[in-house]
Amino acid sequence: MRKPGFLLLRSIFVFTLLLSSCDRLRFVQQQAEARFTIRVSGSTPGIYAVDGTANLPDGTKINVIALRYLKPGNAASAKLNPNPTYSILAYQSVEVKQGEWQSDLNLWRIARDGRLQENWQQEQERLGITFAPDEQVLFLATLDPIENLSQLEQDLKAQNLQLAKGAIRTGRDGLRFAQVDYLMAIVPPTGRTAPPPIDPNTENGGWGRRYLIPQEPQNPTPIENPTERQTNAPSRPEEFLQ
Repeated sequence: MRKPGFLLLRSIFVFTLLLSSCDRLRFVQQQAEARFTIRVSGSTPGIYAVDGTANLPDGTKINVIALRYLKPGNAASAKLNPNPTYSILAYQSVEVKQGEWQSDLNLWRIARDGRLQENWQQEQERLGITFAPDEQVLFLATLDPIENLSQLEQDLKAQNLQLAKGAIRTGRDGLRFAQVDYLMAIVPPTGRTAPPPIDPNTENGGWGRRYLIPQEPQNPTPIENPTERQTNAPSRPEEFLQ
C-alpha cells in the first residue's frame, strides 16, 4: 500500500504536466494569421487601382497580375486549341511598405487605328483566331520570390505570426507560394481614341525595322588622296602583288 505522501507528490507532478501542456497549447493558439489582403477599384476607364494590406516585412516583393480567361470563339479556333487559355492584361511588381502595398494596372492597349483593346484582342487578329472572353477579370497578388516562402514563414513565426492556410498554394512544379485573388466583372473595351504615334522602335516586337541597313558613321580621321607619287624611291618587292 502506497503512502499518502507518495500519492500527493504524484498528483502534483501530473497537475504540473497538465499546466505545461495547456501553456503550450495556448501558445500555439495565440499564433495569429498574417494579414495579406487585396482590393480592386477603378475610377479611370481601363486603369484599376489594386492594393491591400500585409503585415509582412518591409521590402517584401509582391507580383500583381490581371488576367482574363478565354475560350475558343468558333469551331476553327477550337481545332487549333480546344483548351481554355488566358491572357495577362497587365503586370506589376511592388513592395510592402509600412504594412501596405499598392499598384495601378492599365488593362487597355491602343491599336494603330485608335481602337481600345486588351492584349488578347490584338493577338487574335494577328493569329487569325477568335476567343470568347470570360466576363470577369482575375486579379492576383503573389509573394515573390516563391522559393523564399519558407524563410518568410520563419520570419513570421518569430513574430508569432503565420500565413493563412487558404493563401498557401502549390504549383505544378511542387513549389509553394502565397497568393490572394479578387474577381471583378469587367467588359472588354470597344471604343476608340486618337491613334498613337508610330515609333519604329516598337515594331517587330521591339526590334524595329531590322530590314533597313543602318548607315555607317563617318570616319573621324581625314584621309588624303594625293594625285602624285610622294617619293622617287624604287618600289619594294613587298609592294607588288605576289
